[in-house]
Amino acid sequence: MTLTKSLLKQPLFKNQVCLKFSDTRVEIRYQNQGCSITVEPENKEETYKLFQLLQFGGMSPEELGQECPGIREQIPDLLIELDRRGMLIDREKSVTSGGVTGPQFYRELYRFLNRLKMRFPESPYTVKMVDKTITREQLIGYSLESYHITHLCPSLLAPSLANYESPKIRQLLRDFFGSELHHDRLIEKSLKSVGIYGQQLQRMLPLPMTFAVCSSLAVFAKHHPLSFKAALLLFEEHCEEFHQLFKQRCQDLDLPSDFYQPILLHAKINDDGAHEEITEVLLQDIAYVSPEDQLVVKKNMTALMESMVLRTHEMLDYYGNPQNRIPRCFDTIGG
Repeated sequence: MTLTKSLLKQPLFKNQVCLKFSDTRVEIRYQNQGCSITVEPENKEETYKLFQLLQFGGMSPEELGQECPGIREQIPDLLIELDRRGMLIDREKSVTSGGVTGPQFYRELYRFLNRLKMRFPESPYTVKMVDKTITREQLIGYSLESYHITHLCPSLLAPSLANYESPKIRQLLRDFFGSELHHDRLIEKSLKSVGIYGQQLQRMLPLPMTFAVCSSLAVFAKHHPLSFKAALLLFEEHCEEFHQLFKQRCQDLDLPSDFYQPILLHAKINDDGAHEEITEVLLQDIAYVSPEDQLVVKKNMTALMESMVLRTHEMLDYYGNPQNRIPRCFDTIGG
């Protein structure tokens, strides 16, 4: 079989294809299926190079053979098998198929999320802070649930580091991962100022919707990298008005500055680090987002935003009920 008889003129991996390399094999996962390819030691460098070229696309099978001459004869059968499993698209044909580049998709995603937000009323936390009906316990509850997210964050992000990405994107993800480490220590200081610390923190349970939101990010990170990149836009949003109201209500209810200052500092660290821009940067070099991928991401972001809205209501309900224990610890629930 010759390279020119390959069905795809410019083969390109779909965005949700995840690659994992080891010394002896390449594992390929796509949605609910996967396969692995054994790599001979003498072909290791060229095999890895081939998969990198397929990640970026834009080359014909003949050009791929020229770049990887040592495995040239194996490339046609490999492309046919990957195409049979639905892991490849033809970049040349995709131009007119409704697909877009990463930067184009970011702009559309940004507009889509803004339209989606208009379907929901203003945050009930903001409303209660504006009309001064929020309670001390509900403000503390906000910090408690923020602790869970900041504490779990490195574990939620870690699966994304195992996906195959370009060197630039891999470094961006590593830097982002590093920038999120130890943010929970700031929230620990906040909680310590209101008498919550030590072993209580180790036994605390997140509310169900906090857990659901965290789980969504972890699932995206491992199984749908494009949705993971998009989800960071929601997780890293900064609202100056919200934090100013939070500070004012804390002062009104005689909560110490040691309670609200770490939370404001955490928001400032994210703002100074331009975390709001992480999604735009991560999508910058993506060559092609298929109509299928666009739809999957938008569905996932809709579900995530709905979960975030439900989480806000759940926090107010739980921490607004004087019968509920604060903090919510494993060995005290129901007792």
